[in-house]
Amino acid sequence: VTAQPSALVAIRVSTGDVLAVSNGPSGASAYNRAMIGRYPPGSTFKVASGMALLIKGLTPETIVDCPATIVVGKEFRNASGEVLGEVPFRTDFAESCNTAFVGESERVTSEELTATAALLGYRDLDLGVPVRGGSVPTSTSVTEHAANMIGQGKVEASPFVVASPSASVANGSSLQPRLIVDPDAEPADGAPLPPEQVVQLRELMRAVVTEGTGSALADVPGGPVHGKTGTAEYGDEDPPQTHAWFTGDQGDIAVAVLVENGGGAGTRAEQEVAR
Repeated sequence: VTAQPSALVAIRVSTGDVLAVSNGPSGASAYNRAMIGRYPPGSTFKVASGMALLIKGLTPETIVDCPATIVVGKEFRNASGEVLGEVPFRTDFAESCNTAFVGESERVTSEELTATAALLGYRDLDLGVPVRGGSVPTSTSVTEHAANMIGQGKVEASPFVVASPSASVANGSSLQPRLIVDPDAEPADGAPLPPEQVVQLRELMRAVVTEGTGSALADVPGGPVHGKTGTAEYGDEDPPQTHAWFTGDQGDIAVAVLVENGGGAGTRAEQEVAR
């Protein structure tokens, strides 16, 4: 429970059925931020950019440098000045190293990033009710593309969209969420995701929980939790304000949680999930 504006979305992995949409805190305005909110997804977007990098040949064991800062048109940095050095990509992903993703951004074209993100759920959605789809615009700017790789730049999404990549990866296909369901209709088959990269990405998302920024969820009862935390900067303050995100799955349920002004990744959002 948090006093800050927040949202939660839950999707059934096997069918795409929407199980829960919630906005808080209790007594807050009726603004449906879970469905129509517009936010930078921050490092939760690394589920999509991570998939794009895996498709282009990275593996969980590829050594990828994680310096404190890196310059691609402008200086990018890690939270709290984190420096991992030359480590396996698995560690970069688990610890959410921004500079590692920025440094590898030239492996993936802007068009490839947009296409991969759309396959996982960053696209317009038809649910029969108002919902804001994800936006990952292509860009000729190497700086903007690098920022997009870490869910900043021009990338935007609602909490509903942020839940979709976790559901798609867990399902193994480009899942089509369903909110208004014909009881006689079978779930529509989505485009299959590359199976080798799905297995690798699942390994990376599990490492977030077992050895990375999502460790608060390591002892949640039930089956293994896979996930990705996120800190999303916004506004013009110095240092910038940040939203806290978590997206992931356990069993047949995928979720996304947003806490506005919730601080760093691995804090308020995943704590709310752990409750």
